[in-house]
Amino acid sequence: MTTTCDFLVIGGGVIGLNIARELRRKFRDASVALIEKEPELGLHASGRNSGVLHAGFYYSADSLKARFTVVGNRTLREYCESKGIPLNRCGKLVVAKDEREHPVLDELLQRGERNGVPLSKITAEEAREIEPRVKTWRHALWSPSTASVDPGAVMGAMRADAQAEGVRIHTGAAYLGRNGAGGRGVRTSAGAFEAGYVVNAAGLYADQIAR
Repeated sequence: MTTTCDFLVIGGGVIGLNIARELRRKFRDASVALIEKEPELGLHASGRNSGVLHAGFYYSADSLKARFTVVGNRTLREYCESKGIPLNRCGKLVVAKDEREHPVLDELLQRGERNGVPLSKITAEEAREIEPRVKTWRHALWSPSTASVDPGAVMGAMRADAQAEGVRIHTGAAYLGRNGAGGRGVRTSAGAFEAGYVVNAAGLYADQIAR
């Protein structure tokens, strides 16, 4: 039996899942399917990371990484709040081992200002008020927007959203190859799929899919 769809997304991590959701939002009359080789979504990097929502002050100003980190921090916070996902608003202290590291703190502070990240230079005493066990040389940086969240809970909420939005999710469906040169068919361990467009979000299979 062959499953047909307008868009087929390969890979059920956070990237693949949200590509599928965006395709459904952008093309409301199109059918979107997602295949994942594992029995559940997000069993690799997407569900097994530290869960830190970085603030974005480490990255060079005007870089895509800086911009996406700042926007991602804000939007993922808002998403977690809207879904009732517990968010650890722990903040982050960046410390200096000795005076030679003060120029590094100054550079990070400038990057934070250029990137629009809330970041402040505080004294060692102020740092200890935040974390009594912290050790720093005279100064530290305080990042109040750094937070952490359970990545598994985020993936679960996003999967529920995707299904409610009409994305058809097929787990236990490992990509095996294409049906014929230039064809629209895709072979998986759970059967064949025929799609108008195929999006590879599986990373490790990029070389296989390109063949």
